[in-house]
Amino acid sequence: MTYFKTFAVLTGAIVALAAPLAAQEAPASATAMTEAEEAGLQLAVDLGWKVYAYDQAAWHGTDAALEDLSDADKRGIAGWIVNDVADGWETVFFRRAGDGYEAVWAGVYDGKKVIRRRSFAPGERVLSAAETAMVTATLLARSQPVEVCAKAPPNVVVFPTGKPDGGLYAYLLTPQVKTGEIPFGGHHRFEVVDGAIKASRKFTNSCLTMPVANEKGKRPEALSISHLLDPVPTEIHVFSVYAASLPVFVMTTQNGRIWAVEVSGGQPRIRVIQ
Repeated sequence: MTYFKTFAVLTGAIVALAAPLAAQEAPASATAMTEAEEAGLQLAVDLGWKVYAYDQAAWHGTDAALEDLSDADKRGIAGWIVNDVADGWETVFFRRAGDGYEAVWAGVYDGKKVIRRRSFAPGERVLSAAETAMVTATLLARSQPVEVCAKAPPNVVVFPTGKPDGGLYAYLLTPQVKTGEIPFGGHHRFEVVDGAIKASRKFTNSCLTMPVANEKGKRPEALSISHLLDPVPTEIHVFSVYAASLPVFVMTTQNGRIWAVEVSGGQPRIRVIQ
């Protein structure tokens, strides 16, 4: 389910750090972009929103499942997947069952709350082939020897790539473990096709955690960060804007660009500053 029609680029505007949404005219030459940059930005916005939506569904679904399953630790739960359904996102907690997997609990999050939930008896809901592929991608991502920038277990987000090969994107995300701090490092993406990793990438070269409030609880107007690995911001920058509830100014060192990644009217967007 997608609530937002996302868009990537607003050109011809420059933004002040003290007022991220107040714009003034900038020379067209300063904001002209290549087709590759425009395509990269649109992909970042689309994927960033999905990562956030699926992660939120898993978070709220977990809270609801723990309310319902007082004996969760005895049910052999091996993880969760999230399905995009008509009225939200369905989080399904699964366990091994013979040669496949079955659901233990499922709940639908509509973007605000879990609107329905259900526990399943053994054998009552066997996972479909598509769901089993998501389980495989989840477990495969978890097994990768990559750097995660927290002692807590990483979060995993899996959804279809939309490509003709029927592959899945599996994200391994460093969790937020401290209020007032957002991890920008230790996030990874794996592209899984037919149960095997086809491609993978990291989003930073090292761990990086940014405060979103000082010791007195005062929040900045925006965050700023340098990015070395891509000529445009990525889906992790979009995801982090939602997590921090703050705009993020991204300086891409490959081309000397500055971008404003933000949410306006509930919709994620990326604006070129220079």
